[in-house]
Amino acid sequence: MNWLLWITVSLYTLGLMHSSFGFYQKRHTLVKVALGMVSAGFAFHTIFLIFLISRLRYFPVTNLSESLCFLAWCITMIFLLSGVRYKLNALGPFILPLVSSLMIFFQVLQEKQRTLPPILKSGWVYFHGGVAFVAYAAFFLTFIAGILYLIQEKELRSKRFRFLYFRLPSLQASDELFQRSLFTGFVAMTLTIISGSFWARQAWGRFWAWDPKETAALATWIIYLFLIACRLSPRWRGKRAAYIGIIGFVAVLLTFCVNWGLHKYH
Repeated sequence: MNWLLWITVSLYTLGLMHSSFGFYQKRHTLVKVALGMVSAGFAFHTIFLIFLISRLRYFPVTNLSESLCFLAWCITMIFLLSGVRYKLNALGPFILPLVSSLMIFFQVLQEKQRTLPPILKSGWVYFHGGVAFVAYAAFFLTFIAGILYLIQEKELRSKRFRFLYFRLPSLQASDELFQRSLFTGFVAMTLTIISGSFWARQAWGRFWAWDPKETAALATWIIYLFLIACRLSPRWRGKRAAYIGIIGFVAVLLTFCVNWGLHKYH
């Protein structure tokens, strides 16, 4: 099964290289080749996860290394869907470095098969874990779209059109990507909290325990709820929304990293 992993990492890395060269040289052909390599890498990644699940007999998000591997899969899926929908050549150099890094860390940190605590044998882990990682991936794309928006906005405001201006997507395209990924992440995070509450009722006898990870997830949800509310006001769109999106992603990172209290089994 390791050969699947090596092929996956190799294709992702080659995709990153071609995407970066295509971005730098403004060559659409290289970007298309990169997209094909990443698509092939995603296919092998999917096969690897299927074999991993069949061997482990549980959903592979129960420790750090497994979580990194599945997060890389979710980010790649979001990246490919965005590439098909928006045809943005600039996304690869900003997203693929994280995907390749996560897969390398997975290889380094990969743990041996272990006996799971009874709580992780619940069927809830598949839905709850799945939508949680989709939320993380979507909010990462929101973060990237916000960064792209801020860069382009600065270029336009300064009226000094340099290297990045001619390679990054327009403000409108960045804003639309920001909005779509924001709503996708918010819906997924909402389902994460709801499903987690039902799972907590089954496992611990109560819907909410103010566990550190629960609290961090709720704080993240509130930040993005505020961001969505801000999007309804023209004054809070664009630059201000992008800054809030960056703050929200910091909260996402904290939510991902908080694994103690009742969630200490990760």
